[in-house]
Amino acid sequence: MSIAAALLTFFVSAAHAGAGGDALPFLKMDAGARGAALSGAYAAAGDDALSVFYNPAGTALAGKKEILVGHNEWLEGIRNEILAYVHPLGPRLTLFAGVNMVLSGSMDRYDNAGVRDGSFSALEGAISAGLSGKLGPGFYGGAALKSLSQQAAGGSAAAWAGDAGLLKVFEGWKLGVSASNFGARLKFGSRSFDAPLVLRGGVAVPFLENYLVSAEGIKAGSSGTAAALGAEARVRTGPKEYFVMRAGYKTGRSRNAGPGVTAGIGVVNRELRVDYAFVPYGDLGDAHRVTVSYRFGAQRPEELRKGYGGLPPPRAKTRAPAPKRAEEKTSGDRKKEKKDPSGVYFMW
Repeated sequence: MSIAAALLTFFVSAAHAGAGGDALPFLKMDAGARGAALSGAYAAAGDDALSVFYNPAGTALAGKKEILVGHNEWLEGIRNEILAYVHPLGPRLTLFAGVNMVLSGSMDRYDNAGVRDGSFSALEGAISAGLSGKLGPGFYGGAALKSLSQQAAGGSAAAWAGDAGLLKVFEGWKLGVSASNFGARLKFGSRSFDAPLVLRGGVAVPFLENYLVSAEGIKAGSSGTAAALGAEARVRTGPKEYFVMRAGYKTGRSRNAGPGVTAGIGVVNRELRVDYAFVPYGDLGDAHRVTVSYRFGAQRPEELRKGYGGLPPPRAKTRAPAPKRAEEKTSGDRKKEKKDPSGVYFMW
């Protein structure tokens, strides 16, 4: 059985072989194309529905209602599907929810001697709902309650967990920290396993209006601490239309699991955004992610600091006032012209 399939069948192998480790390892995976393209450096950069899976405080910056759906064609035919929704309730409060699921097709099952023993499918999922809001000048917070479940080879397990995060918006940059899946312990058969506690802390710096750099430290369960760095650039292609390019790098990959480099592109057309991410896993193959999000409804009453997609909105171009025509000049203007010490006058 491949390493990818083993991720999904962790409980089965643990029950038979007595192995230990984190339950539901898919919770360590990056969710959504934009977050994956930035190598997971999204705890500070996020300001949209995708923040549900990285830092719930980021949903407090959403300016409108937003729905997001994502598909991840992962390894060995394993699929990852996500769904997120944010709903501003006013100038200070946001309701949000998210679904993150991993599904496998039919896979071969082997006993301890390595002999094929039929086939099975697996399903792992996390469903969350919570609130975020403004805590003070530039401070935002969010928290969610999460239901975790796993089914494989006729067995199942379930548990409750929590997510929480904080976000500080400064002039020109953001700082974010979050903790995901805390307090969860799943029991499969006679054994219990902890869900991976994922800790994130990072910074995001937008500059020159159309560029963003984010950096983050990540500790996912029993895995070692990893560093992630992501960059994003957008090119304006029309009124409220952009083409976006992304790249990232994350440390901590094993020798045969890829270089840790990620890349992606995106298209923004007014309130619609489509993102794609490519993540190579070396000998295991490549993963492809596609995410579509759409914003709708009235703008939140409070003017937010950041624009859609983590980058500041483009500055409005101001034009110099046109010179007044002769017939438009007031008597006061004529008096000023007569008193002009330069002695230069114009006749229209």
